[in-house]
Amino acid sequence: MSPATPLTTVVSTGRAYVYADVAEATVLKFRALDRAGRLQRDEQGRIPVELALADESEYSRFGYIESVDNRLDTATGTLQLRMLFDDPENALVPGLFARVRVPLGTPQPTLLISERAVGTDQSQKFVLAVDDAGVATYRTVRLGGLVDGKRVVRSGLQAGETIIVNGLQRVRPGMTVAAQLENGPPAPAPTGLAVARR
Repeated sequence: MSPATPLTTVVSTGRAYVYADVAEATVLKFRALDRAGRLQRDEQGRIPVELALADESEYSRFGYIESVDNRLDTATGTLQLRMLFDDPENALVPGLFARVRVPLGTPQPTLLISERAVGTDQSQKFVLAVDDAGVATYRTVRLGGLVDGKRVVRSGLQAGETIIVNGLQRVRPGMTVAAQLENGPPAPAPTGLAVARR
């Protein structure tokens, strides 16, 4: 009697499991945040997660943590998470690599600016803000991480201020510039030229 030969392989579609091996230090931090109530949960008490594939810049896929291994892998010092994502386009093919993030706490308003607006002066980061008179002023800023391709500003700049985005290398503090807001006409200015964006 010959061994049975599989005729086909049944694959479910529409949903996909995503596995992540999480380092021990991250697991401990994750559990501390959970005890402190800083992890978001949905109405079913599940922890939501967001996913982006290697060629995607935004985390546009949403799922939740479905299960967590009950012991660390002693060989690697990691714990495996299993997450479940809806996949109506069947884009999550087995073997793909992806980036996953877990939203922490409640959403907070955050100031975001383009990376092109940030300059480096020795060891500090700065932007050039444009005041109501059209004069460029130097502002040291403290930056955070990237969110959807833009840089988080922790301090040094207020929401609603105009900053120079294009032509930063041609402008010096104290120069008067013709600031042109995004989708807006240039403002009159006697000297200098730069493009600023709010």
